[in-house]
Parts: sequence; structure tokens; C-alpha cells
Amino acid sequence: MRFKDDSVNPTGLRPELLFAIMVARDVYLNRGYELVITSLNDAAHSTTSLHYSGAAVDFRTTVINPNEDWDSVARQIKRRLGKHYDVINEHNHIHLEFQPRNPYA
Repeated sequence: MRFKDDSVNPTGLRPELLFAIMVARDVYLNRGYELVITSLNDAAHSTTSLHYSGAAVDFRTTVINPNEDWDSVARQIKRRLGKHYDVINEHNHIHLEFQPRNPYA
């Protein structure tokens, strides 16, 4: 696992996001890929982005074989994390965020 470069800011991450990064790293490694983090609490995101509260991360997808189904990578990460996480294939990256759901809903 590595950051794409020095612009990736790891300060202020929620523990739940650190756990999710470890899970994603495991999924990538089991498929033979290196996990590259392209954005944490940095870059330009929407004003309501969970990146700014340390609850979102983006992963590089260009390390994934073009013949591999990127959606299946995102789905596998999501299955392992559960309902409190969103994992979205944004086509040029996988976006993952910790967004707790109401446990009574």
C-alpha cells in the first residue's frame, strides 16, 4: 500500500476509515494488485464530501488489469465492510466512505 504522492494528506482519519483501508488493501492484494491511495483529506471535493471529515478515501483503479471487472472489486470490498460503508466505482478510481446507517432502521 502506498500514497500516489506527497499531496495525499493522511491527517485526521477516522478509525473506521483506517479499518476500511486495511480491508481494501487485502482485497487488492488477494487479486494481485497494489493498493494506491489517491486522495484522503486533500484535493478538491464537493463541499459536503466526507473526505474533509476523514471519512472517505479514493483508490487508484489504473493498477487493476483492464480485463478485470472494477465493479467486482468494489463489490467485494463493500461485502466485507457492510452497511455502514459506501464503495463506488467512479471509473477512474474507487471511492470508499464511512457513513453510519441508523441501526434501528
